[in-house]
Amino acid sequence: MTLKNRSGQPVAETDITELRAVVRGDVLAQGDEGYGQARLVWNGYFNRTPGLIVRCAGAADVVSAVRFATEHDVLIAVRSGGHSYPGHSTIDDGLVIDLTRMKGIRVDLQRGVAIAEPGLLLADLDDETYRFGLSVTGGQVSHTGIAGLTLGGGIGWLCRSQGLTVDNLIAADVVLADGEVRRASEEDDADLFWAIRGGGGNFGIVTSFEYQLHPQDACRTGVVAYRGSDHVAVAEGLSAFAPGAPDRLGLAVGFFDLEDGEPGIAIRYVDTAPAEDTDALIDALAGFGPEPVLRTTETMPYPKVQQIADADMVHHRRYYTRSFMIPTVTSEALATLAEGFRTRKSQLTQVGMMLLGGQVSRVAPEATAYPHRQDGFLVTLLGGWTEAQDDEANTSWCRSVYDSMQRFTSGGVYVNELLDEGERRILSAYGASHYERLSTLKAKYDPNNVFRVNQNIKPVHATSS
Repeated sequence: MTLKNRSGQPVAETDITELRAVVRGDVLAQGDEGYGQARLVWNGYFNRTPGLIVRCAGAADVVSAVRFATEHDVLIAVRSGGHSYPGHSTIDDGLVIDLTRMKGIRVDLQRGVAIAEPGLLLADLDDETYRFGLSVTGGQVSHTGIAGLTLGGGIGWLCRSQGLTVDNLIAADVVLADGEVRRASEEDDADLFWAIRGGGGNFGIVTSFEYQLHPQDACRTGVVAYRGSDHVAVAEGLSAFAPGAPDRLGLAVGFFDLEDGEPGIAIRYVDTAPAEDTDALIDALAGFGPEPVLRTTETMPYPKVQQIADADMVHHRRYYTRSFMIPTVTSEALATLAEGFRTRKSQLTQVGMMLLGGQVSRVAPEATAYPHRQDGFLVTLLGGWTEAQDDEANTSWCRSVYDSMQRFTSGGVYVNELLDEGERRILSAYGASHYERLSTLKAKYDPNNVFRVNQNIKPVHATSS
């Protein structure tokens, strides 16, 4: 596959040779050793063939790649961990700026911060910080890249106690569309700093993140599970329990198959700072209705907690998702999700929700580009399967269950869990006022929409992509 510009014309080989001469990392074209593996991303639903992959060794390589792409009018996709649900980490014919070699990290104990490069996975970040008894909010899958997760918001087990990942971002170094490197913080370019805290990859490529860290010890975690037929009692229990749950307690609700074929409702709890009342909290979760069909508990290091879901999120499986937010859990909503799970087309499909609130809700909506501060639960429908011939059955299932749940949603959506669902859904991820400000800032920092392979925020006055 030849590298092509946006008009479909190939970029001259002499120009690519010049790029190879200035890049310290790897410049991979089809046929080069390592290209076949480098082009693969986490979601096997997307099997794309980039014209060129630049595996950057440092920020200077990122600058060179961006300037090359703009000079030759080549579309850019940016890859950190490659975990993008809609496959935005790769692109046919265009240029992938691959950050996976950029894995530097330094913990500054005096300041209580971590300075991390964008090629790190959450497992790398968690392992290094936890060795010092520290942490920062991450996601729930350890092989997720830190860059995309951070730029979209960052929801994970620690968000109720620490806030979102963006709430703990102190500063970042950003390569803009013209190749300029800009420092973004409250003191240095506050507009850019506001935009990258939730605005995704629309404003540039971050080459360094600086995070505020928090003390972190081992967690207490386990599952309390009920029969699906107990959904009324479970919903009532969750609705009563959630508003008063301590910030340190993370909760996720999912579904599984019982031996008789009925869906079970599993409540995964993570007490991120176990205390004297931990057992009482678990007892409360186990007292929502009839005797639970399962109750477990164990103590484990925080990095191990982050790996609990890894086995269900393997690389190169085919995935398709729909996600939305609901203010509370009603019995009807829980029953609808349970029925959706029962009718799934693949045993690899997952249905679940995560409790928000806590510190997330104590940050003013206007403080960052991430606006959804008051929603109660994030719901995720994640179809998973292995064969292309099953695409239609699984994607149709996902859309159907999503449609059946719309009467319960607040209308909000987490931008990191969007597929390519159109401008209306992107607007739902930000709300009208946030989107208007983001569009204005897009015109300031990327007026030609160079960074468009994402949940794209068009520059103000732009009429097309």
